[in-house]
Amino acid sequence: MLELLEWGKKRGDAPADAEPVGTALAGLGDADPSTALGELGSRLEATGGGEALALIQDAGAAHVSALFKQYFVGAARTHAAREATWKSLVNYQARLAQVLCESAGALLTAQSAARALGACRMLAKLHLVHYASVPGKLWRAAYSIHASAEKAGYATTPVHARSGDRATTTAEQELLRLLMLRVSAPDMMAPEQIEVADRVVEQLGAEFTLRQPGVADNPFSFEPEREFPPRRAKGREPSATARYFGPGMGYDSLERIARQLGAARHEEFKAFGKDIAPRVQLSAVQHLLTFWRTDCPYAPPAHSPASGTLQVVHGYGQLWQYLSQTHEGPRELSLAVAQVVAPQAPETWALQGTGGNELGAEVAPQGGNWVKCGELVGVSVGDGGERWVGMIRRMHAAPEASARADIAVLSREPQEVSLRAVIGKYDDGAFSDASSRQFAGNTVHAIILSDGAGGTQPANLLLPQAEWQEGRIYEVQSKEGARYLRGLQAVRRGEDYVRATFEWLSVPG
Repeated sequence: MLELLEWGKKRGDAPADAEPVGTALAGLGDADPSTALGELGSRLEATGGGEALALIQDAGAAHVSALFKQYFVGAARTHAAREATWKSLVNYQARLAQVLCESAGALLTAQSAARALGACRMLAKLHLVHYASVPGKLWRAAYSIHASAEKAGYATTPVHARSGDRATTTAEQELLRLLMLRVSAPDMMAPEQIEVADRVVEQLGAEFTLRQPGVADNPFSFEPEREFPPRRAKGREPSATARYFGPGMGYDSLERIARQLGAARHEEFKAFGKDIAPRVQLSAVQHLLTFWRTDCPYAPPAHSPASGTLQVVHGYGQLWQYLSQTHEGPRELSLAVAQVVAPQAPETWALQGTGGNELGAEVAPQGGNWVKCGELVGVSVGDGGERWVGMIRRMHAAPEASARADIAVLSREPQEVSLRAVIGKYDDGAFSDASSRQFAGNTVHAIILSDGAGGTQPANLLLPQAEWQEGRIYEVQSKEGARYLRGLQAVRRGEDYVRATFEWLSVPG
């Protein structure tokens, strides 16, 4: 992968003429995104900057977006296909960011600085959705461009960063968008949530705050003279070398969006695009409200080194089957054939650390599953004895190494059950409650994480996304006879599951 070079080095090539470049780019509109980006990348090498470079950046934006969508769809493709798509994106965007940074360093204007910083943010986002570290040279380039714009008096000058865009931006706003995206704990978000977070910073960026040197009243900081990423400030004593920043009034705006969401039906929440599921947008907003706070309540637990292996299965359907393999003979209600998922062999991950009810592990290289934060996993330590329910809490992919995952253990004594939705007297449907019981209709696979008996956590369970309905009553058939539970409140919505609280009932009514 190409690395960003020093931004301030002048390019020796003569600037390309914008008119022939524009004519050539017109023919790439319908090309395959990877092919088009390859062609645009080669043209970047012969472009000295100015209008021709702006034309290439604008022309490439649509192809980057199209290929980015392919990357997300790649969840159903092979690991190699996802890697190839990602590398195509990163190679082009690294070239583009490098040339834009060099151009901004050679002849600084408010627009060239804003364009370069916007390209840096896209490159950073590509690394973050892949759980990869953002190169230190990118941070140094971004900090230097902003410092130069600030020194020249251009940092807060409004410009149109993209051709045909009515909205204006500034170099300072573009830097803050980049910084706020990075401090949003992207290692704890699914790639789709990181995309939502990027749209949030795009929408709210004009409200973010950058403090003058010596003022330390914001929750985050960065070192303008170094190449370290921004981070949460450890104290309120001003550092001679740090600049402090934060969401400013953007936090209030995000709270208003969250309140609007609370007043609307869940499926109607599309504040950040119709192409991303409402549950993803909701969870991303809730995540940002937590991690943008001045007094963020979350701190990752310390891990102690550990060794051994983990047996891991992915996804709700596989998890239910994995747990059910530990039982023999008839149990609970009979299963509906359509719901049975063929079990897959578990992957073997290397255990690396434990702590705070978490397991740190090296992900199996070239695994067939796309491991993402928020995903449910079935976990067994060592030889496959006890089987636990876990959720991917954090992800990080080190260069030239296997990815690392931190798994939060949700339950060490899960109970996989088959529930039957109780049909009320006046409910519409082809079955009565009696016929439903006789023919095992309305059967739902569920996993009880805690039955509430121990008092350590409220009664809560997992069930498929499509089967969740607040207030619905289910029958659980056990050795002790029928028991009934009522779903109360969804506390987390995943890609294929809902985690919800429930209460036990003595009778189904």
